[in-house]
Amino acid sequence: MNEIDTTKEFERFYKQFPTRTYKKNEVLIRADDNPLGIFCLTKGYVRQYSISKAGLELTLHILKPIQYFPKIWALSKVPNIYIFEALTEVEVIRAPKEQLIGFIKDKPLLLTELINRLLVDYSETLARIENLVFSDAYRKVISILLYIAKHFGEKRNNGIVITYRFTQQDISNLVGVARETASNEISKLEKKKLLKYIDHTMVLENLQALENELSH
Repeated sequence: MNEIDTTKEFERFYKQFPTRTYKKNEVLIRADDNPLGIFCLTKGYVRQYSISKAGLELTLHILKPIQYFPKIWALSKVPNIYIFEALTEVEVIRAPKEQLIGFIKDKPLLLTELINRLLVDYSETLARIENLVFSDAYRKVISILLYIAKHFGEKRNNGIVITYRFTQQDISNLVGVARETASNEISKLEKKKLLKYIDHTMVLENLQALENELSH
């Protein structure tokens, strides 16, 4: 069973449950609630984040179709401590945890697929946290722009185009800095022609140059 087959297996399983729609900014799972099931995201984007005691938000991951969440809670007895919020209007299918676990327990390739996705998310999150801890605000913004390009970017003749509109507040939440700080660093990148906006659409013309700026 290859990756395409495992995706089809999950699709067949989730088809027995109804599709649910959430509006932008609507919370799907709260940090203090026991999730009602394991979600399959079929349309839109979902933000996974936490809030510090001081009220600061830290976005850990942005989920896109087709992804499942909360994976750690699904595959272990660890309680969910994160908030999952619709970044755009989203469509999801929710399956009871017991039914999904029962479905995959005799299908090692499906279980491996879920674990692999969890490890990819984990590795990416560790790299982002490392940049957040050890980098200055300028490089933190660059790091999140590369992350956004990977998850939201569309390759076109003029570079990588981010069709979803990220506000400066969105970027500041992703980076974990004040909005004014994020705005200042974005302005620096615009002056260096590493980032530009066309009708509120973000364009990254040279990813390699942006990566070089990060490593310097």
